[in-house]
Amino acid sequence: MEMPIFEEVCSRVLRQPRFWMKMFVGGLLSFLPGLNLFAFGYLYRISHLAQTRGLVALPEWSDWRGLFFDGIKFAVVWLIYWLLPLLLALGVSALFAMIGFGALAYTIVSIMFVFSPIVFGAALYRFNHRGDFSDLLDVILIIRMSYLAFPRQLFPAFFFFGVFALCPALYGFSLFVGFTLLIFQTGLSFRSVEHNRSVSF
Repeated sequence: MEMPIFEEVCSRVLRQPRFWMKMFVGGLLSFLPGLNLFAFGYLYRISHLAQTRGLVALPEWSDWRGLFFDGIKFAVVWLIYWLLPLLLALGVSALFAMIGFGALAYTIVSIMFVFSPIVFGAALYRFNHRGDFSDLLDVILIIRMSYLAFPRQLFPAFFFFGVFALCPALYGFSLFVGFTLLIFQTGLSFRSVEHNRSVSF
Protein backbone atom coordinates (compact mmCIF):
# COMPACT_ATOMS: atom_id res chain seq x y z
CA MET A 1 0.00 0.00 0.00
CA GLU A 2 1.51 3.31 -1.11
CA MET A 3 1.84 6.29 1.19
CA PRO A 4 -0.86 8.82 0.23
CA ILE A 5 0.26 12.14 -1.26
CA PHE A 6 -1.53 15.07 0.37
CA GLU A 7 -2.17 16.91 -2.89
CA GLU A 8 -3.78 13.82 -4.39
CA VAL A 9 -5.92 13.27 -1.29
CA CYS A 10 -7.12 16.89 -1.46
CA SER A 11 -7.95 16.49 -5.15
CA ARG A 12 -9.94 13.32 -4.51
CA VAL A 13 -11.88 14.97 -1.68
CA LEU A 14 -12.69 18.02 -3.80
CA ARG A 15 -14.03 15.78 -6.58
CA GLN A 16 -16.53 14.05 -4.29
CA PRO A 17 -20.21 14.41 -5.29
CA ARG A 18 -21.88 17.44 -3.67
CA PHE A 19 -18.63 18.35 -1.93
CA TRP A 20 -19.52 22.00 -1.34
CA MET A 21 -23.01 21.26 -0.05
CA LYS A 22 -21.68 18.70 2.43
CA MET A 23 -18.97 21.11 3.59
CA PHE A 24 -21.57 23.88 3.93
CA VAL A 25 -23.73 21.76 6.24
CA GLY A 26 -20.73 20.71 8.34
CA GLY A 27 -19.36 24.24 8.49
CA LEU A 28 -22.70 25.67 9.54
CA LEU A 29 -23.09 23.11 12.32
CA SER A 30 -19.53 23.80 13.48
CA PHE A 31 -20.49 27.36 14.38
CA LEU A 32 -23.09 26.27 16.91
CA PRO A 33 -22.15 24.83 20.34
CA GLY A 34 -23.94 21.55 20.90
CA LEU A 35 -24.88 21.16 17.27
CA ASN A 36 -21.19 20.97 16.42
CA LEU A 37 -21.33 17.41 17.81
CA PHE A 38 -23.14 16.43 14.60
CA ALA A 39 -20.25 17.89 12.58
CA PHE A 40 -17.82 16.00 14.82
CA GLY A 41 -19.82 12.82 14.19
CA TYR A 42 -19.47 13.31 10.44
CA LEU A 43 -15.71 13.77 10.81
CA TYR A 44 -15.56 10.61 12.92
CA ARG A 45 -17.31 8.68 10.16
CA ILE A 46 -14.94 9.80 7.43
CA SER A 47 -11.99 8.90 9.66
CA HIS A 48 -13.45 5.43 10.04
CA LEU A 49 -13.90 5.08 6.26
CA ALA A 50 -10.30 6.13 5.64
CA GLN A 51 -8.90 3.79 8.27
CA THR A 52 -10.94 0.64 7.82
CA ARG A 53 -11.51 0.69 4.04
CA GLY A 54 -8.89 3.09 2.72
CA LEU A 55 -11.61 5.20 1.13
CA VAL A 56 -11.78 8.89 0.36
CA ALA A 57 -15.55 9.30 0.40
CA LEU A 58 -17.97 11.83 1.84
CA PRO A 59 -21.12 10.09 3.12
CA GLU A 60 -24.51 11.74 3.07
CA TRP A 61 -25.75 13.65 6.07
CA SER A 62 -28.06 11.00 7.53
CA ASP A 63 -28.71 9.03 10.74
CA TRP A 64 -28.54 12.15 12.89
CA ARG A 65 -28.89 10.21 16.14
CA GLY A 66 -25.85 8.11 15.20
CA LEU A 67 -23.96 11.25 14.17
CA PHE A 68 -24.55 12.75 17.61
CA PHE A 69 -23.08 9.76 19.45
CA ASP A 70 -20.20 9.48 17.00
CA GLY A 71 -19.62 13.17 17.64
CA ILE A 72 -19.21 12.53 21.35
CA LYS A 73 -16.50 9.95 20.59
CA PHE A 74 -14.70 12.40 18.31
CA ALA A 75 -15.02 15.18 20.89
CA VAL A 76 -13.41 13.07 23.63
CA VAL A 77 -10.37 12.32 21.45
CA TRP A 78 -10.17 15.97 20.36
CA LEU A 79 -10.40 17.30 23.91
CA ILE A 80 -7.72 14.96 25.28
CA TYR A 81 -5.24 14.99 22.42
CA TRP A 82 -5.74 18.41 20.83
CA LEU A 83 -7.38 20.99 23.07
CA LEU A 84 -5.88 19.93 26.40
CA PRO A 85 -2.24 19.88 25.16
CA LEU A 86 -2.74 23.29 23.55
CA LEU A 87 -4.16 24.74 26.77
CA LEU A 88 -1.28 23.28 28.78
CA ALA A 89 1.22 24.73 26.31
CA LEU A 90 -0.45 28.13 26.52
CA GLY A 91 -0.35 27.98 30.32
CA VAL A 92 3.32 27.04 30.43
CA SER A 93 4.21 29.66 27.84
CA ALA A 94 2.37 32.33 29.83
CA LEU A 95 4.50 31.48 32.87
CA PHE A 96 7.70 31.73 30.82
CA ALA A 97 6.55 35.05 29.35
CA MET A 98 5.91 36.44 32.84
CA ILE A 99 9.50 35.76 33.88
CA GLY A 100 10.99 37.28 30.75
CA PHE A 101 11.40 34.26 28.48
CA GLY A 102 9.04 35.46 25.74
CA ALA A 103 10.97 33.80 22.91
CA LEU A 104 10.84 30.43 24.67
CA ALA A 105 7.13 30.88 25.33
CA TYR A 106 6.49 31.55 21.64
CA THR A 107 8.55 28.49 20.66
CA ILE A 108 6.57 26.20 23.00
CA VAL A 109 3.22 27.34 21.61
CA SER A 110 4.42 27.14 18.00
CA ILE A 111 5.69 23.58 18.44
CA MET A 112 2.45 22.48 20.06
CA PHE A 113 0.33 24.10 17.35
CA VAL A 114 2.21 22.12 14.71
CA PHE A 115 2.42 18.86 16.66
CA SER A 116 -1.16 18.76 18.01
CA PRO A 117 -2.87 17.79 14.70
CA ILE A 118 -0.42 14.92 14.27
CA VAL A 119 -0.93 13.63 17.82
CA PHE A 120 -4.68 13.97 17.43
CA GLY A 121 -4.59 12.01 14.16
CA ALA A 122 -2.63 9.22 15.84
CA ALA A 123 -5.03 9.12 18.80
CA LEU A 124 -8.08 9.03 16.53
CA TYR A 125 -6.55 6.21 14.49
CA ARG A 126 -5.78 4.27 17.66
CA PHE A 127 -9.31 4.78 19.00
CA ASN A 128 -10.89 3.72 15.71
CA HIS A 129 -9.47 0.21 15.98
CA ARG A 130 -11.91 -0.86 18.67
CA GLY A 131 -13.85 2.25 19.64
CA ASP A 132 -12.64 1.66 23.19
CA PHE A 133 -11.80 4.76 25.24
CA SER A 134 -9.25 2.77 27.24
CA ASP A 135 -7.05 2.73 24.12
CA LEU A 136 -6.60 6.48 24.58
CA LEU A 137 -4.70 5.75 27.79
CA ASP A 138 -1.83 4.26 25.80
CA VAL A 139 -0.12 7.64 25.58
CA ILE A 140 3.33 6.22 24.87
CA LEU A 141 2.12 4.33 21.80
CA ILE A 142 0.23 7.37 20.50
CA ILE A 143 3.30 9.59 20.95
CA ARG A 144 5.41 6.95 19.19
CA MET A 145 2.95 6.84 16.28
CA SER A 146 3.06 10.64 16.09
CA TYR A 147 6.85 10.65 16.06
CA LEU A 148 6.97 8.14 13.20
CA ALA A 149 4.41 10.14 11.22
CA PHE A 150 5.86 13.58 11.94
CA PRO A 151 7.92 14.11 8.74
CA ARG A 152 5.04 13.06 6.46
CA GLN A 153 2.34 14.91 8.37
CA LEU A 154 4.15 18.20 8.83
CA PHE A 155 2.83 19.81 5.64
CA PRO A 156 -0.81 18.73 6.23
CA ALA A 157 -0.57 20.19 9.76
CA PHE A 158 0.68 23.52 8.38
CA PHE A 159 -2.02 23.41 5.72
CA PHE A 160 -4.73 22.93 8.36
CA PHE A 161 -3.69 26.04 10.26
CA GLY A 162 -3.20 27.92 6.99
CA VAL A 163 -6.83 27.28 6.01
CA PHE A 164 -7.97 28.53 9.40
CA ALA A 165 -5.70 31.61 9.28
CA LEU A 166 -7.09 32.62 5.88
CA CYS A 167 -10.71 32.64 7.12
CA PRO A 168 -10.79 33.24 10.90
CA ALA A 169 -14.17 35.00 10.71
CA LEU A 170 -15.64 31.92 9.02
CA TYR A 171 -13.99 29.58 11.49
CA GLY A 172 -16.78 26.99 11.35
CA PHE A 173 -16.30 26.41 7.64
CA SER A 174 -12.51 26.68 7.66
CA LEU A 175 -12.18 24.27 10.59
CA PHE A 176 -14.57 21.73 9.09
CA VAL A 177 -12.92 21.76 5.66
CA GLY A 178 -9.46 21.71 7.25
CA PHE A 179 -10.41 18.82 9.53
CA THR A 180 -11.87 16.88 6.60
CA LEU A 181 -8.67 17.08 4.56
CA LEU A 182 -6.44 16.47 7.58
CA ILE A 183 -8.39 13.42 8.77
CA PHE A 184 -8.36 11.75 5.38
CA GLN A 185 -4.62 12.30 5.07
CA THR A 186 -3.71 11.10 8.57
CA GLY A 187 -6.06 8.11 8.45
CA LEU A 188 -4.74 6.92 5.09
CA SER A 189 -1.13 7.55 6.14
CA PHE A 190 -1.35 5.56 9.36
CA ARG A 191 -3.20 2.80 7.49
CA SER A 192 -0.38 2.65 4.95
CA VAL A 193 2.29 2.44 7.66
CA GLU A 194 0.40 -0.25 9.57
CA HIS A 195 -0.19 -2.46 6.53
CA ASN A 196 3.29 -2.05 5.05
CA ARG A 197 5.05 -2.80 8.33
CA SER A 198 2.67 -5.57 9.36
CA VAL A 199 2.29 -4.03 12.77
CA SER A 200 -0.79 -3.34 14.81
CA PHE A 201 -1.43 0.05 16.36
